[in-house]
Amino acid sequence: MQKRLIIIDTSSFIFRAFYAVRALTTPEGVPVNAVYGILSMLLKLITQYRPSHVLMARDLGGGSFRNELYSAYKANRDAPPEELIPQFAIVQDLIEKMELPHCGIENYEADDVIGAACVQWRDYFDEIYIASGDKDLMQFVDDKIKMLDTMKDKLYGPGEVFEKMGVRPNQIMDYLAMLGDTSDNIPGMKGIGAKGAAKLLEEYQTLENCIAHKDEFKGKKLIEAFSVYLENGLLSRKLVEIKTDINLGLKPEETVFDFLPSSTLIQFLKGLGFKSLLKKIEDIAIAKSKEVNGEHGEFKILSDHTSSSNHKIILVKDKANLKLLENEINSARKAAFFVIYDCDDVISKKIEGISICFKAQEAYVISFVHDWSTILETDFYPILKKIFNIHELILENSKQEWSYCLNHQILLNSKIFDTSQAHYNVNASLRHDLERLAQNYLGENLTALDKKEIFSEQGEEFTKSYLGERSISLFSLKDKLDSELKKFDLESIYYDIDNPLIKVLAEVENAGVYLNSEFLKELEGTFTIELDSIEKRINKIIDHYAKDHKIDIEEINIKSPKQVGHLLFDILKLPVIKKTKTGPSTDSEVLSELDSRGLSDIPGEILKYRELDKLLSTYVKALPLLVNIKTNRVHTSFNQFVTATGRLSSNNPNLQNIPVRSENGKLIRKAFVATPGKLLLSADYSQVELRLLAHFSEDPTMVNAFLNDEDIHAQTAAEIMGVSISEVTSDMRSQAKAVNFGLMYGQSSFGLSRQLKIGRKEAKEYITKYFEKFSNIKSYLDGLKDMAEEKGYSETLFGRKRFLPDLKSNNRTIKSMAERLAVNSPIQGTAADIIKKAMIEIDEEMKRENLRSKMILQVHDELIFEVLEEELEAMKAIVRSGMETVTALKVPLKVDMGIGVNWFDLK
Repeated sequence: MQKRLIIIDTSSFIFRAFYAVRALTTPEGVPVNAVYGILSMLLKLITQYRPSHVLMARDLGGGSFRNELYSAYKANRDAPPEELIPQFAIVQDLIEKMELPHCGIENYEADDVIGAACVQWRDYFDEIYIASGDKDLMQFVDDKIKMLDTMKDKLYGPGEVFEKMGVRPNQIMDYLAMLGDTSDNIPGMKGIGAKGAAKLLEEYQTLENCIAHKDEFKGKKLIEAFSVYLENGLLSRKLVEIKTDINLGLKPEETVFDFLPSSTLIQFLKGLGFKSLLKKIEDIAIAKSKEVNGEHGEFKILSDHTSSSNHKIILVKDKANLKLLENEINSARKAAFFVIYDCDDVISKKIEGISICFKAQEAYVISFVHDWSTILETDFYPILKKIFNIHELILENSKQEWSYCLNHQILLNSKIFDTSQAHYNVNASLRHDLERLAQNYLGENLTALDKKEIFSEQGEEFTKSYLGERSISLFSLKDKLDSELKKFDLESIYYDIDNPLIKVLAEVENAGVYLNSEFLKELEGTFTIELDSIEKRINKIIDHYAKDHKIDIEEINIKSPKQVGHLLFDILKLPVIKKTKTGPSTDSEVLSELDSRGLSDIPGEILKYRELDKLLSTYVKALPLLVNIKTNRVHTSFNQFVTATGRLSSNNPNLQNIPVRSENGKLIRKAFVATPGKLLLSADYSQVELRLLAHFSEDPTMVNAFLNDEDIHAQTAAEIMGVSISEVTSDMRSQAKAVNFGLMYGQSSFGLSRQLKIGRKEAKEYITKYFEKFSNIKSYLDGLKDMAEEKGYSETLFGRKRFLPDLKSNNRTIKSMAERLAVNSPIQGTAADIIKKAMIEIDEEMKRENLRSKMILQVHDELIFEVLEEELEAMKAIVRSGMETVTALKVPLKVDMGIGVNWFDLK
């Protein structure tokens, strides 16, 4: 058997895991996300690379001999995050319970342990892999020793090291000595960059030889580097040198690793709450057992879960099994149903396979991508119609099935339980796909389909497992999720709002909206001409600047942030407003600030260029490509599981993000039109979030303003500026509007000063006056934080909960973010719930009245309908009533309506 040693840089793994895995805690509240990440990475290494030997190289803390050489070594590093500190000991417990060989040596670092093992044990092993992201360790790479980047699943041999670093492995130490390393605070030789260091080593091979020829060097920076900063380079060479002659205290044969999970490890992981990883470990144990017993099969994490031996999956590939299935359907009251489609298109998608489960651990599977499925073609649709009449169906993402039924004139009469929607209601911040739910709730690892793989090209056994396991898992998940809805008092949110809305959204998606592609073609021409004009204006300004300053300026690519940064800050010498890791920022906020200072016309022109260019690529050119050839309409997809507040989002295309603030952005809305004989009707909630703030806070000034139908922003301006409403100017009203919305979501004086472009002191005075005049609002907003911290979640008017574990964080930054969410979520979430309820009620009333008009879009607080002209008055009444009376508040809900032939005209 081949002897392969994997040496793992434990510290590197811990920090990578901590930042890669979301916050996780044990049932007792101890943070364990880094532990979870480490275990996941270890299991992947074990199964993917099959080491015969393993060594965990550790830092013992307390510094190393390098700190004695250079007191500033690693002095720039921050202390580990508070949530990570208790996990170091747990990781060490994990290493010991997994019986992983490990080594750490006083006064040395993990790098020294790794280097010593590579050099001293090289001849004992056939292969050595160094699992680390530390480029210092690349110096050991040769034909037998490789670097393993676990994040990219890439092995680095000598060729790959040269490709990445520009130098050979035996030059890495000299390369880093010249370059330095900011992460370890190694100074290097100022004036030499990565390309310069690589070029020098290509010509002179070593740092020593470079020093021997330094008198031949030309160029001020290079000469200075090898004179003024040479001592730094020599010191850096000592700091990056890895000690390979240290006593490791163990022999290579002592690193043998044969992973057979012990009961101690299993109990330890259960205590941490790692259900899904326990499942993987069980799979590894089974695979290892097979290998020991001489059974065939690769050593890998099994795709079939351990309980699959209890599964009975019946392939329906003949008339006899089809009859069995039909008999089950006829007598069933409850079933879990899984469907896979050939695409996501709401109009043209076709079924590729189904599975249906009537009782635990048993499923029927039909595939339409194998030859044997042809015998079922004539019999399938009657059976499908019967399935959609079973009293209760458990589905994963039921909008897909609603959509399919609408397109094929199939009545879906079943009571639907949607696992994704239910889990979203239980915890909106997590993922809701079936694979994740099966792992977390059932400890199951479902047969996976790689993103690059195509379902229709898989074999029969894969198809059987893939489909069958999913309906079996759905069947088991229903009761677990239903009990969680009860446990967290979320039944009303799920059963009265989110679940009924799924069918409405499917109808909205299927209806689509007609797109005037010819108009967009004309707009493309207009925008292209304007972009060319802006580019010419920018080049003209640059030419004038070059002549005035008698310099040559190379042509600038306006689409390149790097070249724009070079133009603004290196050539034009404009002030740097904000920096990123790669240099000065040129984002829209920076460009706006520079434009407002009037130092140059170029930032403003670049802003215009970027806006037009984005509109052109994102909408003008892209939208016509998304028109369905059967309907000549655009069919967006609405998502209920994406935003944690409960708001809907849309994609393919995202019609909720079409710009409304710029004139050019608004023009795109002209392309969305009603078909002949119809009109578009829009209904937009007026200041719904401020009305909710008035309702919740019961602030008398704000409540009275809404009860008297006053302009709330003008009223706010009058209150905080001490003038009558008649004296409020448009500028004063705009400032008050910013204050109203900003403070509602916890905006600071710093944020307000930036938004209004006023001083911090003035912004602070605004905030003080605001809370003096609207006294109840501050106590309400502060109360939201306290309530959320006490309960662990924020809550909407209708009981939607957003769980906020970060409120318990000791990290002030993380806790502050959670506090802002605690303030934002009740108002935003209630607004989302209100429009969802309105959509359901309006849809029901339209059906009761047998109207042929259709709801075609939902955009934040606005609904858009395509209305037959003869139904216009009836629709206006239904929509207004449905939206304004959907719930009783202490202030009235108000809807603004618009009518037009295109979306732009709905004002």
